[in-house]
Amino acid sequence: MKSILFAASVAFSASAAQATTITFGPTSAGGIGPNIAFDNLVTPTTITGDATFTFSVRGDLDATNENVLVSIDGFSLGRVLDADPSNDSFDFAGDEGSANAILRTGSATISNAVFSSLINDGFLNLFFDFSSTVNFAGSVNELYGSITFTSSVAPVPLPASSIMLGLGLLGLGGLRRRKSRQAN
Repeated sequence: MKSILFAASVAFSASAAQATTITFGPTSAGGIGPNIAFDNLVTPTTITGDATFTFSVRGDLDATNENVLVSIDGFSLGRVLDADPSNDSFDFAGDEGSANAILRTGSATISNAVFSSLINDGFLNLFFDFSSTVNFAGSVNELYGSITFTSSVAPVPLPASSIMLGLGLLGLGGLRRRKSRQAN
């Protein structure tokens, strides 16, 4: 009987967590120091744990003065691919760019406290600001990525039939208890 009551109470108060991945791109851009924006990416508004921001880029990023500033809703993740790993959050190998033919991929962790404030309106805006020296052979030939996090989902109200099932189980438990008393 106690196990039935426990199972029923767990079922009525359950909430879930789910992995969420927001993807962006692929895109490309030409010209001198292009800016690439991904606006109004729809996102859940709650997070448990930290978020991981991963992106890949291929383009004219083969010198220390050819780099990109990365931000989410105005929150800066630093200057990437400028051969200085101390000024950004990403883990690009050596933080060095490469010639047009090589695809570079890096990831950054965004703390729960910061990311939860960024998603509280249900939208994300990503901005990639390439330096003016990124200006050769298409400038940015390929840019894409993802942001992954675990979102908590609010409990979903159970339909009336579930409540009736719970009451029925309680009634059956009561009948069983009554029978066992009469048998003694």
